[in-house]
Amino acid sequence: LASVMPPLPTLEVAREAAREARAAFEEPANKLKMEQIQLQCQGDISKFFQLCIPTASEILNGVLSKYGFQLTQNGCVDFTQELSKFVADPEICELEKELKQRFMPTIYPNPA
Repeated sequence: LASVMPPLPTLEVAREAAREARAAFEEPANKLKMEQIQLQCQGDISKFFQLCIPTASEILNGVLSKYGFQLTQNGCVDFTQELSKFVADPEICELEKELKQRFMPTIYPNPA
């Protein structure tokens, strides 16, 4: 049996993947999509998850595919978990936090 190589086998590969993921979210059209979702949800966390996670997964498809992750919401989770193996590196630590915030940005409750 051939051994299965981890999707992010080295720190350098992890850095490259994390940078590409951040860049995907920073593309103007993608950034606008995510901002519109946040406005649309207005503090409704369940609505946020229904809209945000699929959109974020779609934005990351190119990165997920390139590094051998499934093109699913689980693939996104696996990707961030894989990055977390490298959080001792300051750059990865910062990029991983940024990516997680894309999936779980601060949601302020509607005033009563």
